Amino acid sequence: MRVTVKLYGTLGRPFDGYDHSSGLEVDIQDEASIHDLLDYLNLSSEQLGMIYMDGKFMNPKSRLKDGGQIKIFHPISGG
Repeated sequence: MRVTVKLYGTLGRPFDGYDHSSGLEVDIQDEASIHDLLDYLNLSSEQLGMIYMDGKFMNPKSRLKDGGQIKIFHPISGG
């Protein structure tokens, strides 16, 4: 299956030539979860904030769907 991943904050830095307007096209096995995607991208859950697929909040166990639009946000803090 193929999903499109957009990385926010500093998360795109490790990916050479990352273009936020188009994101990353990722081919991953069927039945993959958000956790599988994070492993594939070598992103640890400690460096992540919220994750959405097609506008809906996801958790690491959530299953991906073919053609899904994934948005991964850097943690935000402040006061």
